[in-house]
Amino acid sequence: MSPNKILTIGILAHVDAGKTSLTECLLHTSGATKHRGSVDKGSAITDGLAMEKSRGISIKTATVDFDWKGTHINIVDTPGHIDFSAEVDRALSVLDLVILVVSGVEGVQAHTLNLWESIRERQLPVLFFINKIDRAGGDLEQVFIDLEKDLGAKLFALNYGDNHDPESPKVFEFTQLQSFLDSTILERSFENLAELDEAFLENYLEGKEMDLSIVFEKAKQQIQAQKMTGVLFGSAKMDLGIETLLNQITTLFQVKNSINNEPSAKIFKVEYDTKLGRLAHAKLYSGQLKNKDTIWSHHLKKEIKINQIFQRKLGKMVQVGELAAGEIGVMTTSDLVLAGDVLGKENFEDDFNKISQAVLSVQAVAEEEKDYQQLGEALEILNIEDPQLDFRWYKEEHEFHLKILGPIQTEVLKDSLANRFGISTNFLTPKVIYQETPKQSAEGYVQYWMPKPCWAIMTFLIEPAPLGSGVTFLSKVRTDDISVKYQNEVKRAIPWSLRQGIKGWEVTDIKITLMEGSEHTMHSNPGDFLLATPMGIMRGLELAETELLEPMYAFQIKANQELLGAIASDLNQMNAQINSPTFDDDFFILTGRVPVEKAMNYGIKFSATTSGKGRLKLTLDGYEKTITSEEKIRAYKGVSPLDEAQWILHNRGAFKADEQRR
Repeated sequence: MSPNKILTIGILAHVDAGKTSLTECLLHTSGATKHRGSVDKGSAITDGLAMEKSRGISIKTATVDFDWKGTHINIVDTPGHIDFSAEVDRALSVLDLVILVVSGVEGVQAHTLNLWESIRERQLPVLFFINKIDRAGGDLEQVFIDLEKDLGAKLFALNYGDNHDPESPKVFEFTQLQSFLDSTILERSFENLAELDEAFLENYLEGKEMDLSIVFEKAKQQIQAQKMTGVLFGSAKMDLGIETLLNQITTLFQVKNSINNEPSAKIFKVEYDTKLGRLAHAKLYSGQLKNKDTIWSHHLKKEIKINQIFQRKLGKMVQVGELAAGEIGVMTTSDLVLAGDVLGKENFEDDFNKISQAVLSVQAVAEEEKDYQQLGEALEILNIEDPQLDFRWYKEEHEFHLKILGPIQTEVLKDSLANRFGISTNFLTPKVIYQETPKQSAEGYVQYWMPKPCWAIMTFLIEPAPLGSGVTFLSKVRTDDISVKYQNEVKRAIPWSLRQGIKGWEVTDIKITLMEGSEHTMHSNPGDFLLATPMGIMRGLELAETELLEPMYAFQIKANQELLGAIASDLNQMNAQINSPTFDDDFFILTGRVPVEKAMNYGIKFSATTSGKGRLKLTLDGYEKTITSEEKIRAYKGVSPLDEAQWILHNRGAFKADEQRR
């Protein structure tokens, strides 16, 4: 295969906007498939899981590819529900272009805003596809206006959707729009172009007759420069606007090719196959990669060997043996690679905000005791596929804990465990993840020198730090007292020393200073300082005492003005901090902050109050101090460093590093 260029495109949307249906249309229109798959019938190629087929929703990122007019296009179809936004985060890291799908009936929804913020942060080129113009009740002009207003974007319509007769909607190419020039959509489009092109501005103000083909080319130049964003109207259900979308994708956007001939790749998904084992989905940015090649892993900090290379072709795995720059492949390797890992000498920065962060913890319990060990092993596999689960196996308590984004995620986990691993699992009620922070300053002293050979003596100063500041570590100890190599072990031990505090939660907003200490020429070794550091820090926390921090949501609500009183009353009952409302025609916009615990299930009530026509956007917005109560405190999992004898016995000797950190 030698296409002129290769593009990797992500299809993103709020749930039920029609992105998987759009993917099926693109495949069918391009000739890649003979029959268009259906989400409703469970025949969509990118919905491979049983639960995706039965529920008609995307849960996992899926890739397909096809050719269109000399361009090879990789499509990454992503989940639309915010509970699976970790999949979207990983996909965003390998995209050249985003198609952001918006329903022509529902318009801008809460998750549309979340996705837009992530796309803009990464400065990715984007096209809007306003879908479902065939459905009754769609006000396309209002959707266009809302997109501009809510997203703060300068839009330009690249075609025009006419849904005055919902039973027979039409889409017109831009050069056919002479009779629609007085529409709000085109007026706003021309005004946006006029702000960026002086020659067009002059002609526009003078009311000169416009050659739409010339206007179109001027607009495309501004879209390519990302000064405007293109909008297309269509219907995936009726195959309207699909060919135009394909043409604009292939003519508007170019990939910046790497000048490096050395292979470099980004892993954006890891999954397990019953026959092939661990599969790493990766995009190759430069060079070539073949079976049996070795390549540097940034995560593992070593060379890894690529055993086999496959590509997914319409849902089936096909062995290809090599990848060229721009292609997406699936690789097998014996090493424990993770999603987000960079392969090769180049480094691709990915220090971006997450669309959503886990604020709930849930415990998984095997229905049958005999499945306990198997369940733990299965959850470890699922954690490799989705590291945000942050799986913890507390072996002393026989407990499995995971972090989740929302309750629907537990349904998916339960289904995966049953269908993939044959394990019936119950999930207990999700709990809010609190944090804790020191109340006051205190010193933690540790003297680990028996039974020899061992020696690590240290004094830590524990101090509270400002909210949101995280963890700060400083050493004032001379290297004559504790050498650099041992101080590095102390620093390495800090993060997992703080995973559980006095009240059982991760400790943050803390300043730790190593004030003094000593090593022994004969008896000290690095493991002594790894073992002793949690003891000293926990003693300091015990003396300082800690207080709880609860997660907060920043909320943005848009609804009809007549509902302002009812919604404000709900928010007051949730102890929300409410800003003054603003008004836009018949709607109000309300912002503020609310405790996650209070707002966990508010979405259901909000939808009922607004009859599904309001918009509620919740974003994690830091932590605040809260009143400590018994139900918020949890017992320390595992052996506590405060139980000195047991801690030393438990951790001394050849204890695995990953088990030390649990």
